[in-house]
Amino acid sequence: MRRTALAFFAAFMCSAAAQEAGPDTAQQVWRAPTGTYALDPQAVSVTMTANRFLMAPLQARFGTVAGSLTVNDTAELNRLTVHMAAGDLSANGPIVERLLTGEDFLNAAVHPTITFAAEGFNVSEAPTRVTGDLTMAGVSHPAMFDTRLDGFAHDPATGTLRLRFVAEGTLNRSDWGMTGYRGLVADKTSIRIEAEFVHASGD
Repeated sequence: MRRTALAFFAAFMCSAAAQEAGPDTAQQVWRAPTGTYALDPQAVSVTMTANRFLMAPLQARFGTVAGSLTVNDTAELNRLTVHMAAGDLSANGPIVERLLTGEDFLNAAVHPTITFAAEGFNVSEAPTRVTGDLTMAGVSHPAMFDTRLDGFAHDPATGTLRLRFVAEGTLNRSDWGMTGYRGLVADKTSIRIEAEFVHASGD
């Protein structure tokens, strides 16, 4: 497993270097190949951070994440959908985990799925702002993420094309009706996403 991961990393770096090579490197912006991609559940990290009064920041990582990405030559046709299990997260201990998945926050028992859907955005190494509808705790509200394509390469183990993205955003949890513990947990919440998408076979 480690050998495969190292091989992919080496291929990824070589691919990125090749894409940046050439006399017009400073002017070139490489873009993701078109097609349909599925999020790799084994190569994704979605973390949430919020400050707490006189305590270490609240940090949570979602465990079950799935999604799909469609890349077209026309940016307006690009599509992204991500689903996360609201009740599957790890945080600062079991007490915090129960708090976050409970009715004062995500209310996972009633609203088990968090969904983000966006369309009409660029998919390239140039930083871009992806705006979509984020639905959690039964409330849908616009959310924005500063996103960049970190690179792409063929997995040496499978030959499948993989894309790697990094995205960051800030939201106010009160916009989704999560107003509990305002004196202890900040309203402002930071989200960071690192994800790899795999090109669909036959596409």
